[in-house]
Amino acid sequence: MDVAPLSIAVGQPNIQKGDDIVAKETLTNVEKENDKQMTETVHNSAIDPNVGQNLDVVASVQKDKNDAANKQLQRELKWAKDKQQMLNVKEVKLLQMREIAEQGKQLTSLDQKELNRLNDRLGKLSAQVSAIDCESSRTKDGRKLE
Repeated sequence: MDVAPLSIAVGQPNIQKGDDIVAKETLTNVEKENDKQMTETVHNSAIDPNVGQNLDVVASVQKDKNDAANKQLQRELKWAKDKQQMLNVKEVKLLQMREIAEQGKQLTSLDQKELNRLNDRLGKLSAQVSAIDCESSRTKDGRKLE
């Protein structure tokens, strides 16, 4: 019987195992080297103080612009609410004037005293409406609208 072929057949699995171990070690070494390179890349980029600086400046400027625009819109909203309130008061005064006119139409005979009283009330309301009208036609910086 020939021993050489038998020893080759018996030793073949051991050689295969050795090759697998070498391949696994090589793969593990390559993976470790890749991990090391990635870690170095991350550390090098993290050390650079300029990375992201431009973005921070742009974001800060944009935030300042947004804050300023928000404050301006808040002022304009307050002014619009104030104007609306003035117009509401003006509407009430005009309705009161209409009621006085209706009362005057319903009364067929007015004595001078009653006529003067109604005219005084109308005059006061008219002055108030004119003042409100004048004030509500101004812009938020005090200029008169034309």
